[in-house]
Amino acid sequence: MEIDYIVNNFIENDIKTNIDERSKYLTLLPALISTNSKEIFKDKLMEAVIYVDKESLKEAVYQTVPYLGFGKVYPFLVITEEVLGKTEDASTTNNDNRYSKGLETQYNLFGKENIDKSRNNENDDFKFIWDYLASYCFGDFYTRKYLSNKERELVTFATLASFGDVVPQLSSHIYANLALGNSKELLVEVVKNLVPYLGFPRSLNTINLIKNITEKGEDK
Repeated sequence: MEIDYIVNNFIENDIKTNIDERSKYLTLLPALISTNSKEIFKDKLMEAVIYVDKESLKEAVYQTVPYLGFGKVYPFLVITEEVLGKTEDASTTNNDNRYSKGLETQYNLFGKENIDKSRNNENDDFKFIWDYLASYCFGDFYTRKYLSNKERELVTFATLASFGDVVPQLSSHIYANLALGNSKELLVEVVKNLVPYLGFPRSLNTINLIKNITEKGEDK
């Protein structure tokens, strides 16, 4: 198709990024899941194994589950298993400690004061969501092996930037990325690499969000 030439020419000749190969694929694959790009995902996953170990690639896919939902990610999990084959289990928690380990991870990423304030300000009828976040999202996923919290936050940033109308959550994870040492420049490089798959509205919105957050920090 002619469109293949147009898009590939844009990728090869216009997009100039300094992103390393590991970060490139750890963020590209989640973005392709967010945009439901199954065929491109499979092609890029087969390409990614040249540069990134299979365990880390699998974890990048797993990391999208609590943010996009199991139903949306499931077809990509099937593709991942097909391409990468069986890898060892990466879980490090159990039912006795997943909540406490998840809450500890939330404290480390977003600050104890911020998490406790959000939990305490929540109506009793809705506090269950904070328990689910601690045990499932942060207890079951962030504690897994092969990716550091710094890399998991970069994966989450790419996932949310590609997903659409999730500005409050994307903002929180931009702050978390910056706090963990993922620079403004790295976040922008990730967006540069994702423009062909996100399209310009999402790319521009994400760039403006990064700019507003980092400029606010510089003004303090």
